[in-house]
Amino acid sequence: MLSKKLDERLLDFIKRKCEMTKSQTLYVTHEQLANELGTARVVVSRLLKQMEDEGLVKLGRNKITLV
Repeated sequence: MLSKKLDERLLDFIKRKCEMTKSQTLYVTHEQLANELGTARVVVSRLLKQMEDEGLVKLGRNKITLV
């Protein structure tokens, strides 16, 4: 069975964490996300930038806001 692509896992992770905190904003570093997902920080940063360009999230210093 193929696992979900990393971009889908990342977005699911952000959504789940936001649901748990009942907030649209998640305060986390790219490094922490990378550690949680078992990948490199640069990969997470690139994916988050793509998501921001697509209008899915808004990035700030140590925070990610779902749009």
